[in-house]
Amino acid sequence: MQYNTDRSLFNVFRMLHSLILFAEVPLGGEQGPFPWFLVMIPAVLFIMWFLMVSPQKKQEERLRNMLNSLEKNDKVMTVGGIIGTVHAIDKEQNEIVLKVDDTNNTRIRFHLTAVSAVFPKEGSEKK
Repeated sequence: MQYNTDRSLFNVFRMLHSLILFAEVPLGGEQGPFPWFLVMIPAVLFIMWFLMVSPQKKQEERLRNMLNSLEKNDKVMTVGGIIGTVHAIDKEQNEIVLKVDDTNNTRIRFHLTAVSAVFPKEGSEKK
């Protein structure tokens, strides 16, 4: 899943531009106080990147690795809360078929990004 970060960055730059325009800047040769807003703008941008963009990229990387490691017979849960076993994966079409009921052989087709969690296999233990 990709988020449009260009639009949010545009809004940040627009906000910073308005801060610069409305900042109290002395006109002519007058000496005023040091314009601290020029120091604060890069600091605010760094903090926003550190708190918002960096964790989002890490989360997307974990999700991408999880989806790339899916195999047949893995037990997964979708974003809607449906738990099933992977019956087939078509990575070219970004589709996954889950078997949700063994007695009726019920299968449901989802978009691959609908998978939110992969349960550990019964024989494997995390240490």
